[in-house]
Amino acid sequence: MIRIDQIGHITAGLDSGKYVRVDELPDTPPSYLILMAHDKDFERGCGDYWVEDHSALEQFFSESGWEISWGISPNPQRRPSA
Repeated sequence: MIRIDQIGHITAGLDSGKYVRVDELPDTPPSYLILMAHDKDFERGCGDYWVEDHSALEQFFSESGWEISWGISPNPQRRPSA
């Protein structure tokens, strides 16, 4: 199942080892932005894809062959040392 607004770690398929997050855009009907990065904080090696609707989102994920471990938490904000 594709999860919206959650971070996932791609464990198999194209881009294995990267992180992914899907954002639903406020279009009518909604379109989707698929964000990818090398790290779970989305600070290194970032890129994105856009798909027109939920059907296109499902097709994108199917073609990628991704297996995803969902529910990854970003690193907590670190305070600068005094």
